[in-house]
Amino acid sequence: MRVLITGVSGFIGSALAEELGKNSEFQVYGLVRFISQGRRLPSGNIEYVVGDLIDYYSIEKIVNGVRPEVVVHVGALTPVSESYSQPVTYGEVNYLGTVHLLEALRRHGREQLRVVVVAGTTEMYDTSGDIDGYNEFRPESPYAVSKVAAVLYGEYMYRAYGLPVVTVIPTNTYGRAFVNQRHFFIEKVITELLAGRRELYLGNPDAVRDWMFRDDHVNAYVSVIKAVLNGRDGVVGGRFAFGTGEGFTTRETADVIRRLISKDAVFHWGSESRPVETGRIVISKKAIEKARLLLGWYPRFSLLTGLARAIDEWRKVLNVD
Repeated sequence: MRVLITGVSGFIGSALAEELGKNSEFQVYGLVRFISQGRRLPSGNIEYVVGDLIDYYSIEKIVNGVRPEVVVHVGALTPVSESYSQPVTYGEVNYLGTVHLLEALRRHGREQLRVVVVAGTTEMYDTSGDIDGYNEFRPESPYAVSKVAAVLYGEYMYRAYGLPVVTVIPTNTYGRAFVNQRHFFIEKVITELLAGRRELYLGNPDAVRDWMFRDDHVNAYVSVIKAVLNGRDGVVGGRFAFGTGEGFTTRETADVIRRLISKDAVFHWGSESRPVETGRIVISKKAIEKARLLLGWYPRFSLLTGLARAIDEWRKVLNVD
């Protein structure tokens, strides 16, 4: 089974490639962008193909060469804060890149294609209520706008041409030690405390997030793939939201990390630098139950067990006790 993963040098793409690469049933192909070859690439039974989502002809060449049966599209620019200063670049990579990929698959890969998993984001939605994947769209950043457009294009391709698209909406995810990404909230608090910092200046203490550990996120994609390959009804053409269903403020989250690493650290809270602040992002229990029934997926890590695992991984990467 030939699997093409975009964004394979990124956080989730690399972890997913390594997970699927353990299974002899899958031959994994990882799309590597021209300028990203210096980044960490996942290990294992993975073949790399070089191209760029914003260059249609390079994507067309890859699709023709690989003839993928499964595609997982997680390649994207993701730091929300940077999208405010780079809206055109985010639109080109996240939206236009998705158009290029799906059009190449429609024109050259439909015969053997079983499933195309397109990654959305909780940032796309009106968050006045818990998110089940079908909430009203209310994007509040250029990043979120680009992802709404990408998701809608994928669903259009399903309705118009029968492309077997499944939309996945993951909540905020952590566990980035192995890709050494430190600027996201949980990663920043962990790495700064492990480095010996005893005073941290953080943003909005009251933002509520449903934090999901990396392995649960990766297993969400695996569960979608296996459900489709096993012929499960009600999966292709649908949206699935993944998270724990539990919301914690950033203050509460930082306090848990402090208890696990350094009880005497002091946090100074200030205002968020984003033009628009999303106050609450939590996946609904309804969405989690839907994933359990149709995909056999459920979150295996609580906030406490996930943070403990993440801290242990960062200790190894940073070589600290």
